[in-house]
Amino acid sequence: MIKLILELLLVASPVILAAIFHMFVVRYDWARITTYPLDHKLTFRSKRIFGKNKTYRGVIVMILASIAFTYIYKFILFNSSGVQALNLLDFDNYSPLVYGALFGLAYVIGELPNSFAKRQLGITEGKSASFAQRLIDQLDSVIVVLIVLLAFSNFTWRHFWFGIVFYGLLHLVINYLLYLLNLRKEPY
Repeated sequence: MIKLILELLLVASPVILAAIFHMFVVRYDWARITTYPLDHKLTFRSKRIFGKNKTYRGVIVMILASIAFTYIYKFILFNSSGVQALNLLDFDNYSPLVYGALFGLAYVIGELPNSFAKRQLGITEGKSASFAQRLIDQLDSVIVVLIVLLAFSNFTWRHFWFGIVFYGLLHLVINYLLYLLNLRKEPY
């Protein structure tokens, strides 16, 4: 069980670190020029498609930061024999560039259906209406990243199902810590 947890922590570390870095970018309003909304302010049923918080900055930062952290991951991996035994990424077939781009893109794409649904339900950006909605907020991007890992790594179904629970809880903990550090407006 400990090996499984360590494998999960290691394999997702690039996208987790990219998401944390993204919160710094948002909090300190870096790369302001890229904050144009992904939905181009278009509406569906008189409501924004994704809302003001889903911007090109998020896509750009998540992809570039995930790529950078995946290169760091590979460097650490190949310079630490103890960590190599926990690696699930297939660097023989896919480069850190590919993995990083997939991680970042999967994370961003995973958030879009939930954002669309929340806008259509009239839920304000950055808020959740219920416990179920908060749970979905924590798992949307997690599930898409896990699907990518199933397709492009040595990830197993055991990793996938345990990962949903583990990453969901980890997401809650990280969000709360980011809230305490004043990098998030809401603790969940």
